[in-house]
Amino acid sequence: MALDKYTIGQRYGTALFDLATEQGTIDTVYTDVVALQQVFADAPTLADVLTNATLTLEQKQPILANLQQDASTSVKNLIQMVFDYGRMNDMPFILAAFVQHYDQVNGIVHAKVTSAVPLTAEQQQALATKLAARLGAKQVEIQNTVDAAVIGGVIVEANNLVIDGSIRRKVAQVRQLLLG
Repeated sequence: MALDKYTIGQRYGTALFDLATEQGTIDTVYTDVVALQQVFADAPTLADVLTNATLTLEQKQPILANLQQDASTSVKNLIQMVFDYGRMNDMPFILAAFVQHYDQVNGIVHAKVTSAVPLTAEQQQALATKLAARLGAKQVEIQNTVDAAVIGGVIVEANNLVIDGSIRRKVAQVRQLLLG
């Protein structure tokens, strides 16, 4: 039975996290993993190129060497092992699983905040502080997206929780009360 990408990502990501923790290199590995995530995000076809059967190993080797350049030993070994097993298409899932473990251990929560206008740095900091207290996190990292349909207020999505404090929702509630 073939494993899905999520399961493979969890297994490899957890193994990398455990290894980095054991070796005391967790922060270095985290930095490398985040950089590698950015590479895969910037070049979405990279994994396909590295698993392409029509390309020779000699053609793939410079790309692989470039990925491993300046990386910690654990990350270099991960890249080589994933490449050798033909699982480069699973790499984004592996990296995401590692980051998820890192964030969980360090009390970091990622929140998507939708607002009618861009939030200032001060507003983001104040919101992050309040969210950290509410969610029991040490740190909240906010990704602000703008949607004029919100009208005012914010919609926060974090840790499978949605907090809708938008004017759009309040208008919809008033409309529902008036109609029903």
